[in-house]
Amino acid sequence: MAYMNKKVLIGALVSGAFLAGMFASPFTYAATQNATSDKNAKPTAHAPKTIDIDAAAKEVATVYGVKESEVKKAFNDQKPVEDIYQAALFAKVSGKSFQSVLAMKADWFDVGDKLGIDPAKVDAAMEDVHVKEISVRSDVAESEVRRLLKEHYHPRDIETAGRLAKASGKDIQSVLDMKKINQRWGDVAEVLGVKKDIVHPHGMMDEEAPEKNDNGAPDNQKKNK
Repeated sequence: MAYMNKKVLIGALVSGAFLAGMFASPFTYAATQNATSDKNAKPTAHAPKTIDIDAAAKEVATVYGVKESEVKKAFNDQKPVEDIYQAALFAKVSGKSFQSVLAMKADWFDVGDKLGIDPAKVDAAMEDVHVKEISVRSDVAESEVRRLLKEHYHPRDIETAGRLAKASGKDIQSVLDMKKINQRWGDVAEVLGVKKDIVHPHGMMDEEAPEKNDNGAPDNQKKNK
C-alpha cells in the first residue's frame, strides 16, 4: 500500500496549500518535498507565528468535518501544519476522530496502512474538500462552486469573485464576467465600488494577469469564450 499512502499524504498537503497561502506560510513546498521523498523523511514546517488560529481551526473543522476544538488545540500545541491536514484527511476518510488519528502519528505512511485507507475514498474526499474549501472562502454555495470548476474557472478567481459578489450585492457569475484578460481583481473591485482589501483579505498579492488553464484560456473565462 506504499503508493496509496504516498498519494494520500500528498493529497492532504495540496489541500493545505490554500491555508498556507492565506496566512503567507512557506510550508507547502518543503512539506510536499518531504511527502514525495522516502518514508524516513521528516516534515519540518510548522504553523507560522502570524496564523489566525481561530480562523484556521474553524476552516479545517468545516472542510474536513472534524471537531474545531481538537484542531484548535493542535494549532496551539504547534503541531506541524502538514500533520494537522493529514490527520484531518485520514479522520474524514476513516470516520475516526481527528484527535485519535493525530495521536497515531509516528509515520503517516504506516498510519495509512493501520487505518486501511481506501484510495478511492481518498479521491472522493479530496474532491469534496477542494469544493468545500473554495465554498468557505468565497461564501458561494458548493453546488455553484462545482459548476464553476467544471466550466474551468480557476479556484482563486471563484474565491475572489465570491467575496466581491457578496460585498457588492451582485451574483458571482456577473462578477466573473466583469474581469477581462488584462485586468486585476483590484480593478474589478474599483468598478464595483468596494474596498480592494476584499480581493486579498489575508495579505495575498493580486495576480499581475489572469493565469491560463489547461485549455489555454484565461482561468476566469469559460472554455468556449
